[in-house]
Amino acid sequence: MKDNSYSNIFVCYGDADRDILTRQIRMFRERYHSFVIMVLTDEADIKWMDTHSEVFDETLTLSGDISISDAVIAYCKEHHMSEKDTLLIAETTEIEKLSELGIEVKSPLAMAESYKKALEMLGNMVKPRI
Repeated sequence: MKDNSYSNIFVCYGDADRDILTRQIRMFRERYHSFVIMVLTDEADIKWMDTHSEVFDETLTLSGDISISDAVIAYCKEHHMSEKDTLLIAETTEIEKLSELGIEVKSPLAMAESYKKALEMLGNMVKPRI
């Protein structure tokens, strides 16, 4: 596993469970003191951003024909962010391109499922006292 501090986290929810994934992002933000950027791709993202603005430091709106990978790379360069300390949570086919720059990529669906299972396991381990 890569030793990464996740100083910068880009989030594109896609079809992932937003509640569960947001919990995990809050944990990353607290643990790594991350700067979190929400990638806006549709109206659902804008509504989520409006109700959970405390989680995100900035937004990145995808427009036109630019891929999420190119948008993240450009944002990092423009804002002098280290790619090696950057995590992209999104579904993308350009993982190799991003990995070569040091950007780690995780699937939002896989992250949400994994975190949900961990929460369920913890819930089963804690038995109420009678």
